Amino acid sequence: MTILAYVLISIGLVITVIGSFGIASLPNIYARLQASGAADTSGFVLILLGLLFYGGLTYSDVYLGLLIIFVFITGPIITHTISKAAFLSGMSPADDDEGGG
Repeated sequence: MTILAYVLISIGLVITVIGSFGIASLPNIYARLQASGAADTSGFVLILLGLLFYGGLTYSDVYLGLLIIFVFITGPIITHTISKAAFLSGMSPADDDEGGG
């Protein structure tokens, strides 16, 4: 179980770091939101799964399971809300600059 935990945590960290580079290098807010939404949700869920397997399945790991469900549900909702706010404020998806349209 410990090796599986280390593998899951390592994969989660790699996905999160790659997503961070995507946020820094992509041109507009919509591309950045796509990189951050996918990478943060999947990376964080994998890290939490690794922590769940690391300690063994005990009663206190119910909280980690609830946190995994919470992040899995709310991550895409938050990304959608930010992109809708950016669109309603006038930022065009075709713009390559920060200012929007």
